[in-house]
This record gives sequence, structure tokens and C-alpha cells, in this order.
Amino acid sequence: RMQQSSLVHKFSICDPCSIQATTTSNSINMIIQILQELPIISIIFDENATATDLLQLVVCIALFWTVFFFFFGMAVRPLVKGKAWLAAAGSRDYDRGGKELYEALGCPVSREEFIERFEDQWPWMQGVLTQHMLGGFLCVPAIFGIGDKNIQASLACLSVLSEMGWEVSDMVGWIYTRWFTPGGKIKVPLGIVILLGLHHSLTITLGLPMVLHYRDNHYLHWLTFDLQFAGAVGLFVTEYTKLLDVSKPKELRQFQALSGFALVVIVITRAFHWVYLCSQLIMTWYQEKAWTFFVVGTLCSLSFSVFNWVFCIEPFYKRFVKFMKMSQEYTSLPAETDAKTRRASLVSLQEAAGNVMISQDDMNAELAELLLQLQQTSRTANKSGRRDTLPPSMFGSRSGRPRRRSSNVLLRSSMGNLSVALNQLHLAGGVKDD
Repeated sequence: RMQQSSLVHKFSICDPCSIQATTTSNSINMIIQILQELPIISIIFDENATATDLLQLVVCIALFWTVFFFFFGMAVRPLVKGKAWLAAAGSRDYDRGGKELYEALGCPVSREEFIERFEDQWPWMQGVLTQHMLGGFLCVPAIFGIGDKNIQASLACLSVLSEMGWEVSDMVGWIYTRWFTPGGKIKVPLGIVILLGLHHSLTITLGLPMVLHYRDNHYLHWLTFDLQFAGAVGLFVTEYTKLLDVSKPKELRQFQALSGFALVVIVITRAFHWVYLCSQLIMTWYQEKAWTFFVVGTLCSLSFSVFNWVFCIEPFYKRFVKFMKMSQEYTSLPAETDAKTRRASLVSLQEAAGNVMISQDDMNAELAELLLQLQQTSRTANKSGRRDTLPPSMFGSRSGRPRRRSSNVLLRSSMGNLSVALNQLHLAGGVKDD
């Protein structure tokens, strides 16, 4: 029996699964140790990193994302270019607002031209989705308490710094295009630069100070995860639903399910959990008498809470309800319905589906509306004969009434769509100046 027990023990030690698990764990620890010895990587895991250290890291991350997007596009674009499913998605996107987007930019395109540019920009949006997903995954160890606490906090803070790096890279690209390239002021209007600055302001303003002073704060880790995860879900749903043809019952059900899931995620992360996490951070600042954080953080939290509800959650909910109503009307049409009525119902359903995708970034659309109205007022008050930075079609109809649809279309799914559209216009010869 003793010999039998000894043999069993030996075999259990030599169990392939046990050996594989141990080897994997040791390999991961070894890789982390090697990475920690690299100068720039060591900053990530340094609990006492200075502001200068973190700024150096943000610059390196910005360079990383710039290179990543370049090579990611080169690798993915040949795999999807000319595919029938992507061309069909581009054609639907043209009908859902893509046509108006290019008209608003002063460079109308045909359906074929739009589809070609849609195929070119699609890999870029998948890169943005990848960036947000990575940011969310970096927070997982801290959220669920996996591994060493210092590594948990370090990876969660890396998610914050990664977002900062990407946003810095994005802003530098826009600023460079506007001020340092021929015709830049026409290609990139000042209002778009301001709008992007507002879009990126929260992370750029509070990201670095929070990492410096509250790198171990669990509420910061959760807040970062929520923002990155919600962003990834919104991008995924938007990009995937572009590929769906709602005239087909199976794909219509997918559109409904994914849009409903996105709404639930947004309500949780931008309403209930957002309020809870912000209140906990505000309480922490108050108890520690960190008055600068308390004042700035409270103002930012309150402002974005209002924006989340007014410009994101409420419009998304209303448009989702309208889409579900249009879906019910379309699917319940009798078999003997004439082609004209069925076509009209499908057009309404397509429009409702496009509005659901718009509403996932309604905060940007509302800010764009405000900027456009301000520029229109300024132009009316001061007719100095200067060239318009933006074409008149973006500000109103020929009758002078404001066109809300223009600004919504301009930012229908994300600022990235507009960025790529402008880049494509630049490659095609630039925007025509009226």
C-alpha cells in the first residue's frame, strides 16, 4: 500500500495539467520580472512614480498607439477590402446618414465612392475598439482582486494612462493637420478641434493627478473599467450593427438584442454605477480634505452626470423605443401588403436604426449643435467677407432655418468616423471651399 501510495503521489506530481499550470504561472511571473527591469516599463509598476515619469510614459504610449493604428490598418485593410458583406454595410451606412455627412463637409460623394472610403475607414474603427477593450481588460485584475495588489493597481492605472496616450495622439493629429498642413483650416475647422478637446477633457484633466495620488483607490479602478468597457460595448454594437440588414428577420433580432444590451450597459455604467462611484470618490476627497480634488472633481462629476442623462441615456432610450415600435410595425405587416407600403415601412425602420446608432454618442452631437449655432450667430453678426471655415450646408437650410440633422449626422457614431472621413477627403484631394 505504501508503494502504491508513493506511485500515486509521484504520478500526481507528474500530472501534465499540473505541470502545465505551474509552468504557465512561472512563465508569467518571469515575463513580468523581465518587463519590470525595462526603464519605461518599470514606471508602470513604480508606486512612487513622479509626474515627470508618468508624462514620459504617456508620451511613449501615444507613440505606441500611433504606430499601432498605422500597422493595424495595413494588416486588416487587405483582408476586408472589396468583401461583399462590408460593401453592403457601407451602402446601408450611406443611406443612414453617410451621404449627408459628406455633403455637410462640402464634398458630396456617390454611393460607390462612399463605399470605398467606408471600407478604408473600417479597420481604423476596429483599432479604436481594440484600444478600448484593452483598457477594460487592464482593469480586470483590480476589479476582481486577481494577483498582487501592486500589479492590480499598476495595470488599472496603465488603463488610465493608455487612454490619455491615445487621446493625446488623436489631438496632436488633428492639431497638426489644421495648423501645419496645406489647407488644414479648411479640412479641420476650429469647431471640430474645440469639440475634440471637450470630448477628451475629463481624462486629460483628471487622469494624471488621480494616478499620482489615488493609484490604489478601488473606486478609480472601477470608474476606469466602466468608462472603457462602456466605450468598447458602444463601439462594438455600433460597428457590428452596421453590418446587419434589418429587413431580414434574423438580423433584425440581432440588432434589437445588441441595441438593448448596449442600452442596459449604458444605464448601468453611466447612471447607477457612475453616481455611486463618483459619490464615493467625492466622499474620499472630502474626508481627506483634498479640496482641489473635491472642487474640480465634484464639478466635473456633476457636469458629466447631467450630460450622461440629457445627451446620452434619455435620447438613446427614446430612440430605442421608437426603433422597437418601427420594428413591430414592419414585422407585423400582412403578407398582402403592397410593395409601396412595405417599402415606406422599411425606410422608417432603417431611419430609426440609424438614429439608434447616432444616439450612442449624442453628447458629442449636442456639443456640435451648440458650436455650429455659435458660429452661425457669429457669422450673421459680423459679415466681414471672410471665407467660411465650414460650408453653409452645415449651419442651415436655404430658408435660414437651423438643420439639427446635419450636426447629428456629422457625429453619428463617434468622433473617429469624422476623423477618418476628413482623412479620406484629404487623400481624395481635400474639401472644396465655397
